[in-house]
Amino acid sequence: MRIITRAAILLLIVGIQGCATYGIISGIPSEGQKSVFKDGRKTLISIKQNTVALAPNTETVTSGQRADVVIAVHNGTSQDILFSTDDVTATANTNGQLTTLKVFSYDELVAEEKNRRAWAAVAVALQGAAESMNAANAGYSNTFGTYSGSTYSNYGTKTYSSGSYSGTTYNYAAAQTARNVAQANSEARFARLEAEGRENLKNLSSTILKKETIFPAAWHGGLIKVALPEVAEQPQDIKFVVKVVEEQHEFKFTQEKLDGK
Repeated sequence: MRIITRAAILLLIVGIQGCATYGIISGIPSEGQKSVFKDGRKTLISIKQNTVALAPNTETVTSGQRADVVIAVHNGTSQDILFSTDDVTATANTNGQLTTLKVFSYDELVAEEKNRRAWAAVAVALQGAAESMNAANAGYSNTFGTYSGSTYSNYGTKTYSSGSYSGTTYNYAAAQTARNVAQANSEARFARLEAEGRENLKNLSSTILKKETIFPAAWHGGLIKVALPEVAEQPQDIKFVVKVVEEQHEFKFTQEKLDGK
């Protein structure tokens, strides 16, 4: 029964994944901008007093999912510039309906990861508690049976009797072994959760754009995560506005449904 249930869940997951819709997001250079390829990505570059480069990390996006966008800013002034995701906004135009897209900050992503780990730890603790309860009962074994037969009295009288019996025994060694296994499994799960969390936070720290002071003639950049809209049958206009001090750089993209997807 358990194998059948797991197989059904697996088929359900595969089915859900198979229903995902994919799209292509492409940049359209505006006046004063140019399109180049950098590290294999089609990148839009806006050159004013300051320079801003913007490119989706991958052109293929999953409908309604977050997209990674690479952004880099060059300080062309003689003053220090403070720059962060607060200076980046995004909107989508779907059949004339304008929608603001969420641009996630580094702090929000870190908080999200910590919250995920907290809930995952609760799940691990509950699983460990269930296994500990099962282990506590592992030493008990029950026996059941029936009996029947005839007996003779001293006077030669035959008597027939039958019935049932049951009994419970406890094996301390078996129970302790089960407890040890449950404890080891629980500790291993917590260790994996902790290692995964550290790795996720490390990746966020090394890749996600963080608030930074950009000195004159210096560059600063990283990844930003943007909640893209659901892929529609008709092309959608995606616009990013990057503000560098009082200077605005607008980048236009189109999101189209991937053929056959």
